[in-house]
Amino acid sequence: MALLRERVPAGVAALVGVALAAPSVVAPTWRLTTLDSERGVMLFDQQDWGWGRSELLGAGGAVVQDLQNPFGLVLLVGLLALTAAGAVAWVVTTSPWASAAPVASAALLGRLATTVSERHGRSVRDDVHGLAATGSSTVAGTSESLAAVLLCVAVLLMVLSLAHWRMPSAWVARLRRLTDERRGTDPTADEAVTTGRPRSTISSRPAGEHLSGPAVGLGDPERDKT
Repeated sequence: MALLRERVPAGVAALVGVALAAPSVVAPTWRLTTLDSERGVMLFDQQDWGWGRSELLGAGGAVVQDLQNPFGLVLLVGLLALTAAGAVAWVVTTSPWASAAPVASAALLGRLATTVSERHGRSVRDDVHGLAATGSSTVAGTSESLAAVLLCVAVLLMVLSLAHWRMPSAWVARLRRLTDERRGTDPTADEAVTTGRPRSTISSRPAGEHLSGPAVGLGDPERDKT
């Protein structure tokens, strides 16, 4: 199996997205702390996981409530595994089953986009009846948000690849010309290759030579005198 270079950017983006989303499996992505405004004492510390788990800690770190969601955990782990396998297959083979990579990436993106939108839509701070509730994303939550962005890029590149989208040849020729000019090389060489037209030979003639000079005969001078 050979590495498909044109598919590498999408595959790398999907793999990095999976790596960034993996910490959300074991670490909470959101933390809500409730304090007594008058005494400054922490009353509750709530931690939420992206796959549905919620843990509530009381004063002294005692666990008051721990709600699990096994189905959400299995779903997230399964999507991470399928996306990683699909990303690897995407860059090493053109088999029809490799087309499942954008489907798995889109499914994981939808799952992460839901949790990210819910987390960022929550109130950051609220004071009610002497209680101050402060919420913020954790390191795992921020990593999960970055994973959603990378997966969005990966899905877009995969869809464009399946649609056989290519950069227009005029854009490619212009980019090559600009690159050659910056390097100090002759841009007409790449232009001749791109457009199929031969390079002009006028610039290669010696200075002072005229193109319309008289024709020169190739006969024997002695024979011409007789």
